[in-house]
Amino acid sequence: MSSPTRRTYLKLQHLVPRVVELRAEGRTLQQIGDELKLSKQRISQIAKAAKRLEQIQAEWGYPFSAWSYHVLQRLAVSDKKEALALYHSGHIHPSVVTGFGWVSYKEICDWLEVPMLKERPKAPRLCPHCGQAA
Repeated sequence: MSSPTRRTYLKLQHLVPRVVELRAEGRTLQQIGDELKLSKQRISQIAKAAKRLEQIQAEWGYPFSAWSYHVLQRLAVSDKKEALALYHSGHIHPSVVTGFGWVSYKEICDWLEVPMLKERPKAPRLCPHCGQAA
């Protein structure tokens, strides 16, 4: 029996638009929580996560999950061109940095519009003296 695959990065993702809409109407966290049968704290967390995801969308022009966003930060990627160069050199692949898994890899490959590679490309062997490919 296989375990279900994880798809969502934010539990209750389906409630995000409703929470944002109700907050825009001026409702308090408690009123929204009462309506959705959630705690005021959980509504606050959902609203905060939604705001963070909007910031990521505005910065990158792509709806990355917060996790994939952090992976890009750890890789010190500043734009799509730089990310493509890292992809072709094999530096964008799961396990290259802590917390970089296949879900984030798929998101980043979708953004770059490149295929997911099953294996990390091998770097060419370089001569230690002249730096030329051996």
